[in-house]
Amino acid sequence: LEDDPNIKEVIYLDNFYKKFSDIFKLSIFLKKLNLENLFIFYPSLRYFLSAKIAGIKKIYNYPLLKKKNLHLVKAAKEFTEKHLNIPNCPTETKIEVNKTEIKRLKKNDSKKILLGIGSSGPTTKWGYKNYTKLIKKLNELKNFHFYLLCGPDENNDAEEIINKIGSNCESLGQKSILEIKDYIYQSDIYVGNDSFGHHISCQMGKPSFVILLDTPRAYSDYSVNQNRILPPNINLDEITHDSKLDPNSITVEMILDKIKKFI
Repeated sequence: LEDDPNIKEVIYLDNFYKKFSDIFKLSIFLKKLNLENLFIFYPSLRYFLSAKIAGIKKIYNYPLLKKKNLHLVKAAKEFTEKHLNIPNCPTETKIEVNKTEIKRLKKNDSKKILLGIGSSGPTTKWGYKNYTKLIKKLNELKNFHFYLLCGPDENNDAEEIINKIGSNCESLGQKSILEIKDYIYQSDIYVGNDSFGHHISCQMGKPSFVILLDTPRAYSDYSVNQNRILPPNINLDEITHDSKLDPNSITVEMILDKIKKFI
């Protein structure tokens, strides 16, 4: 949110959540902020009690006893509509970027494909070997430049791909999220695992093709730019975090067929 003129300050809390006494420590912290309104996008009793003790006048929170089957997007949408009196709150947004930085990044006129080769866990990954095969097939079609999106711990996978493909592949594994945002902005299309990259790309208006192996539909259910790629004969509504579907059941040909009209 660095470049968003509507955001004045972001405070990230990585404490106040382990012990009962943290409720009072959090209330002291909240009181110093002099908040008039607090919106709690989770059924958190800890945050609610801390806010009450801090004397915040208007506290809006999810129903405290309804954590089970909480839909990531629908719950937030309904919560926002109710408390801000919005008839139909959109689930699309606009992520701001620094246009000067975008111009600095421009290297060539080739179409840029963002490949989300990284993710938060092994069961959500299509695998770097499959991405290598995909890049080789795409290189047979026309001139592309590939950004390999992954975390620092996955940069070895990106280097493996670069070693096999060559100079039209670039790893983003050592870059900050602020830097990566600019690379996503100038990409034409996202193809990859369910990861933060696909959430950012779809909210920048990019066609985003998400490979679902053990990701519930809620993670790809809120944007017109999200396109799902599933293993054959799999029901979307039955995919959970425990599905652990075989990544090799999704072939390179299946990916190409999905994205062909966008490239």
